[in-house]
Amino acid sequence: MGFMDSVKGIAEKVSGTVESGVKSVTDSTKKMGEKTKVRNEINKLESEIHNAYFIIGKRYFEKHSEAPEEDYIAPISDIKSKTERIEKFKLLLASYEDKQPCSNCGAEVVKGQKFCDKCGTKIEFPEPPIIEGFNDVVQQPVEVVSQTEPLKRFCTNCSAELDPTQKFCDKCGTKIGD
Repeated sequence: MGFMDSVKGIAEKVSGTVESGVKSVTDSTKKMGEKTKVRNEINKLESEIHNAYFIIGKRYFEKHSEAPEEDYIAPISDIKSKTERIEKFKLLLASYEDKQPCSNCGAEVVKGQKFCDKCGTKIEFPEPPIIEGFNDVVQQPVEVVSQTEPLKRFCTNCSAELDPTQKFCDKCGTKIGD
């Protein structure tokens, strides 16, 4: 066997190893792609199930919220109180923006409008709501004290109280500057 035959044999072995490696990588990549497709399908189906649960829960709430079964009293009460809180926040936000929805048709009306320009309903802008735990801190009015008597003056040398008209301190004789 000659040199060329040896080189050819080694090349065939290397080629076989490379082909085997390429086939292994291709198989792994193909498998990875298939696994990703399967995971995506599982996620899609789980999302659809989650949405179906949501719809069932919402329909139950809409049908039974006034007289729920005992197991559902607490969560239904929680949903109702949070919905009321959301409505208060919407009104508060609207008051910051000087607008609100029309009570009849829901169209946006701007502060100062007396009637809705979409349906003609009389508009009243309520005071911004107080929301417990959010803006319910009562602001105490600041007491303004009017100054009716002149500020007291003191000697810079001995700290004796001075009459507003004094030019010199009657305790130590220091000249009082104006």
